[in-house]
Amino acid sequence: MRIAHIGADRRDEWNEFVSHEPFFALLQSWEWGEFKEELGWKVFRIAVEEDGRILSGVQMLVKSFPLGFASMAYIPRGPIGNWLDQDIFSMLFSELHRVAKLNRSIFLKIEPPILNDSEIDQFLKQNGFKASAYTNQPRATIILDLTQDLDEIMRQMRKKTRMYIKSAAEKGVRVRLGRQEDLPAFYKMMVSTAQREEFSPRVFDYYKGEWQILNEIKQVAMLIASYQEHLLVVRMVCRFGEHAAAFHSGLTREFADLHANSLLVWEAIQWAREQGCKTYDFWGIPDEVGQAVFEGNAPPVSDRTDGLWGVYRFKSGFCKNIVYYIGAYDYIYHPFLYRLITNRFINSSTLEYISSWLDSLRSKESA
Repeated sequence: MRIAHIGADRRDEWNEFVSHEPFFALLQSWEWGEFKEELGWKVFRIAVEEDGRILSGVQMLVKSFPLGFASMAYIPRGPIGNWLDQDIFSMLFSELHRVAKLNRSIFLKIEPPILNDSEIDQFLKQNGFKASAYTNQPRATIILDLTQDLDEIMRQMRKKTRMYIKSAAEKGVRVRLGRQEDLPAFYKMMVSTAQREEFSPRVFDYYKGEWQILNEIKQVAMLIASYQEHLLVVRMVCRFGEHAAAFHSGLTREFADLHANSLLVWEAIQWAREQGCKTYDFWGIPDEVGQAVFEGNAPPVSDRTDGLWGVYRFKSGFCKNIVYYIGAYDYIYHPFLYRLITNRFINSSTLEYISSWLDSLRSKESA
């Protein structure tokens, strides 16, 4: 076995390796790395290979803080492959730590695409990682099996969800695939939704860059639901390999009785299935729901509307298959600076806020 830094000449080989992950793995794809490079991240694709075959690997992203005094290293939905083998783990992370330190990283964050497991938790802690409450990718989600026929997928939905889908179509809601010229309207809807729901949207250039790179390789669909001349719902769905996920969505409260969002999600599910995907990830529900299911309990019932509780009630109408990942882990190189950084963003509770902040700085620099 040996360590390899994967260059552009092995792009297709890398994507082929990533595509065999059992979960949605777009964030480890070559194109996602290119997208993040445009936002100012350094990208390192590092693998353990044997006889020219990749056994395990990561796409590690490194972003410098303002003034370049330090950086953070981040592996979204990784490592992947056979990384839990102790020999492979030691070889892979020895190189990752070396590269992270060369780039003055304060910490390395990983968010493995594996289900919650106490043994793996102990394995990571024994190898110097600490569990982190600051996550970027959703830890709990709902994943729909697309290998079923459409009638079966419809039958497993909540009765009201089926009614809303049918009603929206009958009342004249129309769903179409968006084009690049629809991006300003898409962004306007994202901003208005963010203001209403009190979360921070990305800058326009983020959505534009993501769309352009993924659209070139036909890995993304922008779905737009409208009624007469009124834009009601937008949603961006991405795919990679045999898996799809709903990344961004925004909607107006106007014409809420039309239930346009239910019809749009149904169209997104059909789009993913037509692309050959075997799963559709609804991308995020409250962690409390995933924790309850992991512990063998029924999903909690709540009338809360904060956080992801409202969208959970909506998403659960389509499918009940709740998935709970192991979460995020940090390897800390500089404890004092780590505490300083996490305290700076303590109110955000997520790495997403930090990376969004850095991305916005990059956009302002290039404007």
